[in-house]
Amino acid sequence: MKIFKIFYIQIFLIVINYSISHALNNTKIIAKVGNEIITSYELENKIKTTLLLSGEEINQKNINGIKNLSLNSLINLKLKTEEIKRFKFKKNNQTRVDNYLDLIASKLNVSLSELQKTFLINQINFDQHIEQIKTEFLWQNLIYEIYSKKINLNEDQILLELNKTIQNQKLIEEYHLAEIEIKILNNSQTNDIENEIKNYINQFGFEKAANKFSISDSAINGGDIGWVNSTALSEEIYMIAKNLKIGSFSGAKRSTDSMLFLKLINKRKISDIDKLNVDEIKNSIISKQTNDLLSIYSNNHLSQKKNITLIEFK
Repeated sequence: MKIFKIFYIQIFLIVINYSISHALNNTKIIAKVGNEIITSYELENKIKTTLLLSGEEINQKNINGIKNLSLNSLINLKLKTEEIKRFKFKKNNQTRVDNYLDLIASKLNVSLSELQKTFLINQINFDQHIEQIKTEFLWQNLIYEIYSKKINLNEDQILLELNKTIQNQKLIEEYHLAEIEIKILNNSQTNDIENEIKNYINQFGFEKAANKFSISDSAINGGDIGWVNSTALSEEIYMIAKNLKIGSFSGAKRSTDSMLFLKLINKRKISDIDKLNVDEIKNSIISKQTNDLLSIYSNNHLSQKKNITLIEFK
């Protein structure tokens, strides 16, 4: 089964290599982001990597959309690279990289060595992809270093929620959730964007949609945000999660400038108060609130960087 799947992916990408290679000049500089450059080779590599990991088929209708998404992703990556260099930030994330590789190999139902061979056979620069993943992890680390001390959680509110859980609930619900957060630039297009995301999820799955579209830091993990105690959720999000069936996803929860899709991966209950792990529940509340704030800081920092950076297209 693994060999058949690899063979299918390889044949598929070999077929598209010809059309993409003719659309892109491998040696051309196509954009400059501050002091960083983007080459057509990088863009080609990004497109082919996206197709490999998402399983999406390429055609005349979607090639421009895929190309633009890949280019925007590279622009954001170069902005992050500049900030990492500006702060002279370094951190060893090899364990996280190894976990990421294990995750995508598992999704493709191949071993790690087979994954590397698939990249090689399909003329995708595996090392370049790994460097991009390392940059994403470094960016997350950098945002934490810059903004974590600015996060001021309401301890009284956390304790209030914790005490309410212990006193009033004998059955504590926990949800294993995944998310897709979409930035909305034009409110008149929200219905079209929502339909596009839903169609993509139905065709390729929630994880691949999160990888491709989500602006949240969880996108790199297919949108997976792990187990969340019901007490850590807002009332609106709790009601969405509560009414979802395992494996299903919600419609878009819209706000002023974004929309959120949720998928219920699994759920469980702690049936006995004596078995409640109070520290775990409290940490879950703190972790959720912290990650939400860090995600906001990340998006704002990147937007500010983009506003002051000269981006030229060649």
